[in-house]
Amino acid sequence: MPCGEYFTSYADRMGLVRWRIERVAFVLGLPIPFLIPFVLGGGMVSMITRIYIFIIAILGLHVILGYAGEIVLAQGAFMAIGAYTSTRLVAEAGVGIIPGMLVGGLLTAFVAVLFGLPSWRVKGFYIAISTLALQFIALWFLQNNQLAFIHGGSQQNLPRDVGLIGEYVTISSPTEQYFFILAALAVFALVTFNLSRTGIGRMFRGIHENDLSSAVLGINVFRNKLLAYAIGGFMIGAAGALYSLYIGFISPGYFTIELTLEHYVMLLLGGMGRVWGVVLGVSIVTIVEEEIRNFLVAYASDATALEPVFFGILIIVVLAVEPKGLLAGLGQIKDYLRKWPYAY
Repeated sequence: MPCGEYFTSYADRMGLVRWRIERVAFVLGLPIPFLIPFVLGGGMVSMITRIYIFIIAILGLHVILGYAGEIVLAQGAFMAIGAYTSTRLVAEAGVGIIPGMLVGGLLTAFVAVLFGLPSWRVKGFYIAISTLALQFIALWFLQNNQLAFIHGGSQQNLPRDVGLIGEYVTISSPTEQYFFILAALAVFALVTFNLSRTGIGRMFRGIHENDLSSAVLGINVFRNKLLAYAIGGFMIGAAGALYSLYIGFISPGYFTIELTLEHYVMLLLGGMGRVWGVVLGVSIVTIVEEEIRNFLVAYASDATALEPVFFGILIIVVLAVEPKGLLAGLGQIKDYLRKWPYAY
């Protein structure tokens, strides 16, 4: 620990903001998200709004995979369930985006638990296959127009002006969307932060490390795995509802297996197991993708199909240098500077 700064109680040790430098950074950085819409242009605000939505979605994946250790390959399907449920409730029933988001999250949580039931007998890549089946089932279901009486149609539009609850407090401009999604991100981030410090979070981590040892210690492994599916599924479904609000139009093409793989790249690149790793991974991947796309369009418009190649090379280099993600590398730099000039 830094000289002159130490913990005197367990509550201080488990606080969200523990170090003096973290308190200073928190105070200085807190106003920045609220100033972004008034300082940056509309394109940057739109990109940052998308980053916020993906952070919420990957926080749900983070709970299932990073905390409980369950591999899920249905990220796109979970977001699609939340998006289609919310869109139909808002467009046809007029319930408002908040009730639609809650119902979409609850339905996604139910489906996630349903497809997590095989974890009673199998684990690892075997449970991943069951969730991958959900991905293909969901796309077939949403693309089947004969089932439109259930999902409302494969392509749907969200009303231009959407109320938070019913017709009250409508959201129409990108700035209003930005602040609403920022508030949702703050809520889900605080929930995820505090979940890791509770008994439930510690049981999740115990199951992640060794489910057999956890069972010997008296932890109900199967029930806690399903609980992780429910919590993570709810967050991913809520992110899908926010995504439908952001783009104003939904189609099965937005929720393919490519979206699942992209979210895994964001999680692994930032660093699994920590909320700040999710924030870092989503931000860097989104910004790099945007910059590579703009560069290719400006200087090599015929080579825009090479965007995944450049991006894939970047990911390979980063993970080869630091397999635990960028956040782990930043942690090593922080430890080195903390001990400097006696960093040994």
